[in-house]
Amino acid sequence: MKQIIWDWNGTLWDDTWLCLEIANHMRQRRGMPEVLLSEYLENFTFPVKDYYRWLGLDLEKEPFELLAVEWIEEYERRRFECELQDGAYELLGDLYQKNIHQAVLSAHEHDTLLQSLEYYAVLCCFTDIVGLSDIYAASKIENGKKYISRLAVDPSEVLFVGDTRHDFDVAQSMGVNCVLVAGGHNSKARLATCGVPVFDSLYDVRNHIRELIV
Repeated sequence: MKQIIWDWNGTLWDDTWLCLEIANHMRQRRGMPEVLLSEYLENFTFPVKDYYRWLGLDLEKEPFELLAVEWIEEYERRRFECELQDGAYELLGDLYQKNIHQAVLSAHEHDTLLQSLEYYAVLCCFTDIVGLSDIYAASKIENGKKYISRLAVDPSEVLFVGDTRHDFDVAQSMGVNCVLVAGGHNSKARLATCGVPVFDSLYDVRNHIRELIV
């Protein structure tokens, strides 16, 4: 294995709880009851516009672009309340010391993503950072395909690590290997339907990667 590509939100960064809180704040302001974590994990999806519809937000009455701004304003204000997932620092540092190339491919807006990586002091671990150009979190597939096309690495030597079914779809579109980790934005049962290894923690992912790079 010559290259690891990481998803950020939910995979390396534990922001699921904050995303759920913000979603419920948006519902509360519109007189709707709270969504449970178990419901969120079964229904969070990309593009985020479809997820907003599932939340019960009326995109005919309220334009998606305005709803996205409402969501991102609270998220940006509170994002550094989140911590990295357990084991993230150790795993990223271990791979960095082994000179394994690492990249981040995220649905996060690019500049905000860079700020977060700097804040958590992990930016140095990555050779490439690939975020979106806007706040609308439509999909990472096109960015993923462009990124893999310019890598001088056989896709069979690349591993994508994510926490959602969308991450699996992205890996498929790139033609790379994929593993998924529970504890992010999709339930373990939902991830298991993808037919790739699903791990309970980054510690388990670390053990798996060690086997691949021996």
